[in-house]
Amino acid sequence: MARTDLININTPNKDILISFVYAWTRQKEMSILEQRVILRILEYASYRMKGLLVKENKKRVSLGLKNVKVRIPVAEVLFNTKMKHIDIENALYNLRKRTFEYKNGDVYTVCGFINNATYTYRSGIIEVEVDNKIWNVLSDFTLGFRRFELNKALVLPTSYSLRFYILLSGEGNPFMLRISDMKSWLGIPEDSYKRNGKDRIDHIESRILKPTQKLLRERCPWTFTYKKIRESESNSKSPVIGFFFQPVYLPRNRDVDLEGSSLKSQIPAAVLIGHQMKDYMLYNMHIPSESINRNKNLLDEARKILPDPMYTLSNIQGRRRKSDGTYMGIGWVIEAIRGEVEGYKKSMGIRGC
Repeated sequence: MARTDLININTPNKDILISFVYAWTRQKEMSILEQRVILRILEYASYRMKGLLVKENKKRVSLGLKNVKVRIPVAEVLFNTKMKHIDIENALYNLRKRTFEYKNGDVYTVCGFINNATYTYRSGIIEVEVDNKIWNVLSDFTLGFRRFELNKALVLPTSYSLRFYILLSGEGNPFMLRISDMKSWLGIPEDSYKRNGKDRIDHIESRILKPTQKLLRERCPWTFTYKKIRESESNSKSPVIGFFFQPVYLPRNRDVDLEGSSLKSQIPAAVLIGHQMKDYMLYNMHIPSESINRNKNLLDEARKILPDPMYTLSNIQGRRRKSDGTYMGIGWVIEAIRGEVEGYKKSMGIRGC
């Protein structure tokens, strides 16, 4: 079955909440069908966590779950209309053998995704028993959390693109990954993409980074840019030891209804600026709500007159990053927005600038 032979996702879209601990667990590459079963398990866990204020209270949350049997309609994981019973059987068999690994301080844990699975022909239902340990991982918010769109994740055809999408979602800050750490996180054997003991950077880029970057740019609200990190930055021929990633938010790929629902529950309705704009400033530019409220008249004006205020904010966020990797402060952002508003008003001959 070709990975590119996909069908449309016709189930309701929703934001899925999981812990950063899970986003950083080590997982090996898996089939699309396996990925989708896992995503439906994450959907169930996220439903149980609905209403938890994890952003305000970083902690471990008890879901009160032991080994749980989750019933999943087959139609909600299919990706190929020509799929046969044996394809479902193979996916469940392989998933039963898979594990994920994570470390929390001095504690190392390896855990299976499911204990067992049942698929009754023509029933249209898959039943998987999920180990109780997975709930502890999914709800451990001591290191933060990630929130991503379910339907965007379901259409991604590769494990690499799914892992990057989950890790990047809501993450405005740049980060570095050594090649060895990235391979470990993606479940890639250490000796892969090497020649004569040296990493083949061209293969890592052409087979992992560039295809993943393109998929996310085309389908998801989050993608990334990256640059190589060399052992000696002053020597362009020095070995590449890792990559510096900059998350990039793409508002055009965000589900508008989910955006509005998320913001309504988190931001006071009295704030004048649009939901999408507030969400971006709060969670991607890390501008506190107090600063947004203090400058709400300026921001409301920007929303009303600029041709694409979300593009303007994204552009400002990109210019905000300094050469040393740090970011200009809140005052700089506000003045940059003011400059965009005044510049546009002047170019259009609008009085009052």
